[in-house]
Amino acid sequence: MPRPIQTPSTRTTLIVSIFIVAMPALLHAQAGKPSSTSKPEHAILFVIDGLSYKVWDKLSIPTLRKLAREGVLVEKDYLPPPAHPQTGTYAELHTSSIPNPIMMSGTVFITKETGYLQRCFRPPQVTAFVVNTTSYTTLNVGYTYSYQREGSDDESVRMALEFVKSGKPRFLRVHLQNPGSAGSESMMTEKSVDWRWNIWAKDSPYRIGIERADSLLGVFLDGLKSLGVVEKTAILVVGDHGQDDGGWHPLQSPDAAITTMVLWGSGVRSGGRILYAEHIDIVPTICALMRVDPPTTSQGRVIAEALEDFSGEAPPRAYRMKELDEQLLAYQRLVVDVAHAIQQLASLQQGSFYYRIDMIKQNFYDIYRFTEWPRFKTIEELLANNRPELGRLQNLAEEIQGAR
Repeated sequence: MPRPIQTPSTRTTLIVSIFIVAMPALLHAQAGKPSSTSKPEHAILFVIDGLSYKVWDKLSIPTLRKLAREGVLVEKDYLPPPAHPQTGTYAELHTSSIPNPIMMSGTVFITKETGYLQRCFRPPQVTAFVVNTTSYTTLNVGYTYSYQREGSDDESVRMALEFVKSGKPRFLRVHLQNPGSAGSESMMTEKSVDWRWNIWAKDSPYRIGIERADSLLGVFLDGLKSLGVVEKTAILVVGDHGQDDGGWHPLQSPDAAITTMVLWGSGVRSGGRILYAEHIDIVPTICALMRVDPPTTSQGRVIAEALEDFSGEAPPRAYRMKELDEQLLAYQRLVVDVAHAIQQLASLQQGSFYYRIDMIKQNFYDIYRFTEWPRFKTIEELLANNRPELGRLQNLAEEIQGAR
């Protein structure tokens, strides 16, 4: 078994509404697929930080593979590039990178009015949130129990099972932070090691972190079984964002904006495979499973293909997030190329070209203008606004090339 990755304790946020008792030793019996029931009593969002969609081909993850065989695998789950705005309304509301509020709200338009999943479960329904970092304190609002403390993934799993034992929450979010932190080591290390700029190397901290998280997911499932709740539980396992092969999640990396997802348990179909979903689909899907209304601000689509008994109507799949990511990446690349090409011109046209590129920048809403996205009502409107501007930028690049 891979060794746990320890994170030095720095600061602690602890909000616990129950008396925490010593946790008994966990049973490690293999948790089986729950018997079919279309109305789960508990929903668990199990987040593995920085989970790449490539793990299926590269890592030893027996627990995830078992859940994917017995439940539904979503091969690629798309989200906007994992930026971390430091100014504007977003920075006033959240301390984490944007995929986390997006994942918990079902919208890419984050404002003061945005609704979050935990609020959909009204008291006296119990909700809980466990994570081994203090980066998500602003997402605490609305939970019955919350535990956030710098530490190991092992501690998060132990505390999550304590909450299940004591409160049997209708909704529980468990977030294992260590794999994402481990991924950044490959990008940042100055050591001469095989895993520098390669998260898939044999002894890479990321490989160790993900495989450890998979093992802990097995421990968690065994704990649910020993507590007698696994048969009544639906589980969704997902990353908060993806991971670049060289480590971390740079905004320019396509892989940083793609994770993977597994749905398993009560109310979930068996043996399904879906090629595409979007991060904003998580909230409406959990709400459909649990028979609660999603936030009014949610714009995701229920992943109806994964559910045993879905009575609503799921619209045809639109690949909005994939197109948005492609727009943002193409825009970043073209802006750099065009600016460089203009500098190489020995022409009086330079000023005209600079003016035109500035006009495009004012009208295109890239990831650095994320806090301004709420001016649009829908993702379709955002895409429609950006399409002609991206076309103008491409035409400008061709025109400058012809002028050289």
